[in-house]
Amino acid sequence: MNAHHLPCGTWLVIESGARDKGPLIVSRHASCQEAEAERDRRNRAASELHFQACLVLEPIAQRMGGRQSPAALRR
Repeated sequence: MNAHHLPCGTWLVIESGARDKGPLIVSRHASCQEAEAERDRRNRAASELHFQACLVLEPIAQRMGGRQSPAALRR
């Protein structure tokens, strides 16, 4: 699942990846409560806290300036 193709306002559960791979999107959810419940369920089974819930936001700086953000250039 690629975060660049997700609609804004989508809740995700991500797994912290290795340094060279980055985070891995595990699942998407309609609400914060669903994402947090899934995160908590997965973290209970793990030895460390590997999973996080987060929200996809629109990169408004890119839209306002008409230029691509520096973070987007590092793909």
